[in-house]
Amino acid sequence: MPTYELIVKNVRVVTDKAIKESEIYVDNGKIISIGFHEPVHSADVIIDGRGMLALPGLVDTHVHFRDPGMLQKEDFETGTRGAAAGGTTTILDMPTTQPVVTNPTIFKDKLKVVEKKALVDFGLYAAAGMENMEQLHDLAKIGAIAFKSYTVSPPSERVKEYAGAVVRNTGELFHLLENSTATGLLHCIHAEDDSVVQYLTSKLQASGRKDAEAHCESRPNLAEALAVHQAIGIAEMTGGKIHLLHISTREAVQMIRSAKARGIRVTAETCPHYLFFTKGDMQKLGPYGKYNPPARSHGDIIALWEGLKDGTIDAVVSDHAPHSREEKDDGREDIWKAPPGTPGVETRLPLVLSRAMDWGLDMLDVVRLCAKNPAKIFGLEWRKGEIAEGMDADITLMDPGAVWKIKSSELQTKARETVIFDGMEVKGKIAYTIVRGRVVFEREVGFEKPGGGSFLAGQKAISDFKV
Repeated sequence: MPTYELIVKNVRVVTDKAIKESEIYVDNGKIISIGFHEPVHSADVIIDGRGMLALPGLVDTHVHFRDPGMLQKEDFETGTRGAAAGGTTTILDMPTTQPVVTNPTIFKDKLKVVEKKALVDFGLYAAAGMENMEQLHDLAKIGAIAFKSYTVSPPSERVKEYAGAVVRNTGELFHLLENSTATGLLHCIHAEDDSVVQYLTSKLQASGRKDAEAHCESRPNLAEALAVHQAIGIAEMTGGKIHLLHISTREAVQMIRSAKARGIRVTAETCPHYLFFTKGDMQKLGPYGKYNPPARSHGDIIALWEGLKDGTIDAVVSDHAPHSREEKDDGREDIWKAPPGTPGVETRLPLVLSRAMDWGLDMLDVVRLCAKNPAKIFGLEWRKGEIAEGMDADITLMDPGAVWKIKSSELQTKARETVIFDGMEVKGKIAYTIVRGRVVFEREVGFEKPGGGSFLAGQKAISDFKV
């Protein structure tokens, strides 16, 4: 009678196409089989999943864990603890740490810092800009999961945080995409038109506007629409594959839908805050509700949900971007002084679940949007994003009937005091989070020690890469 590393018994398993009562057998970090075995086998760990759903470990491909360099906001341990508590077993961290990840040396230095803190598996982006064009091939070889570029400039006081990741105009983006396409890696784009944003920001500031809604007015739907249109057009000409980050407008949804119909290699994501909040909520949220792109209209929310339902938008990610309360509170009287971003890695699943059914999506859709598609977009589908034989044993056990309120004071992020979903009633409570067969989070017990998360090198990494 074989001994397994872990068995999950009496659980409803969410597979690629159905939900079925089953058992999950795990050994050496992999799912060995799904079904019922007789006689009962022994295991190092046996979990009774009665009353729970077993979901594939969630994959969050857009987080800013601020490590190294901005530890007052977050670090890799608190960030991955939040991920684990939210049922996420794989995260991809953005390159806008300090220093910004623009070359192989900085990439390796960051990896050395964060790998000993990680509770879940992780990949690392590299920044892409005109300044480091010659470094892109080496960054791909050393293990970058994807490239990240901004088409909008940061305010003067935050230039250092984005140095090497900003594309200033359409010609530069064209040049950059030609070069990134040659590496074979996915290019991810924060798409807002810089000239529109700079003009309207200057105009609003000159008029004395300092209120929270002024931030939204400085970055209208037009800014995203222009940048998305340009990115899609360049991708069509270069044959490159692009991923459009945190889509927020109906115009962008329409353009992406049309681009996909024409066979252009484009994927897109959105985030819970764009599915819940509108510009009208800014008076209540204040600087805590400042993020880029900003909150939109109810009509945009409808378009986003429709895009999620028909496959135009491929994924829901968190864009977890924490700042300290002190930093955010600088914008109480002057919204321009608050840094943009909001935490959300821990609350993504219950938020999506709480609204998905109202928009005609089911549990299989939620798994598609929060696990399967994110893994596939970034080339991880051979091991992540599904409960299937041979896959990594990344499993989230959830009580689907639990109704509860988000309490920011109980979240893992250092930025818990700025959480905009505080007090919101949601459904679906995480009971266990399992990464490659290891229980890294148990609701009534706590967390595994940090350092067990594995680095996930990008598809183009050299096979013998070592830190």
